[in-house]
Amino acid sequence: MENKFILESLFIILSVVSYILGIYIYAKSRFMLFHTIIVATLLVILALRFVNVDIQLYQENTKLLRYLLNLSIVALGYLLFKHYDYIKSKGVAIITATFTGSLAAILSVGFLAILFGAKYETIVTLLPKSITTPIAIVISEQFGGVISLTAVIVVIAGIFGAIAGPWFLKLTGIKSRLATGLALGSAAHGIGTAKALETGALEGAAGGLAIALMGLFTSMLIPLIVPLIKIVLPEI
Repeated sequence: MENKFILESLFIILSVVSYILGIYIYAKSRFMLFHTIIVATLLVILALRFVNVDIQLYQENTKLLRYLLNLSIVALGYLLFKHYDYIKSKGVAIITATFTGSLAAILSVGFLAILFGAKYETIVTLLPKSITTPIAIVISEQFGGVISLTAVIVVIAGIFGAIAGPWFLKLTGIKSRLATGLALGSAAHGIGTAKALETGALEGAAGGLAIALMGLFTSMLIPLIVPLIKIVLPEI
C-alpha cells in the first residue's frame, strides 16, 4: 500500500512538473510545436522511457489526476450558470452555429479524405476530430476507426485551433465575446475552451457549452453520414 502511494505520488509529481515546464517553454517560444500539451506529453514519455516504465503502469497510477480533471468540468458549469440569462437569450443563434459547425467539420474532413483517396477506416477515424476525446473515441470505435489515432488527431486539432483560432478571429474582425467562445470551443474543444477562458469568463462559458453541443450534434450526424460514405466507397 505504501509503495503504491509512493508510486502514485511520483507519477503525479512527474505530470505536474512536465506541465509547468510545458507552460514555461510555450510562453517563451509561442511556437505551435512547443505547445504546453505537446511538451508536457513528450516530457512524460521521455521520463518513462528513461526509467523503462510501461505507460500502462503510469495510467493506472494517475487516476487521481483524471478524477480531478473531470471535476474541473464543474467550473464550466458554474460559468454557464453565471451567464445563463445572456446565453439563454442567444439560444437559437448558439444552437444554429454549433449545428452548422458540427456539420461543416464532418463534411470538410470527410470530403478531403475521400478526395485524397483515404480508405474507410481512415475516414471514420478522422470524422470526430472536432469533439472532445471521450466522445470521439466512442464514435470512432463504433464505426470501425482506429481509436488511438482518433485521440491523437483530436489533440492536434485542439492545439491547432487554440493557436490559430484567435489569430483567425482577429483577421476576420470578429469581436463578439460569445462568438469567440463558441468558435474556439467548437473547433478546438477542451484546449480551445481553455484558450477562451484566458480571454474572459463569458468566452469560457460559451466554449464549454460548444463542447457539449458539438458532441451532441456530431454523435447524431455521423451515423447519418457514414452510410453515404459507404455508398461513395462501394468496395467496403
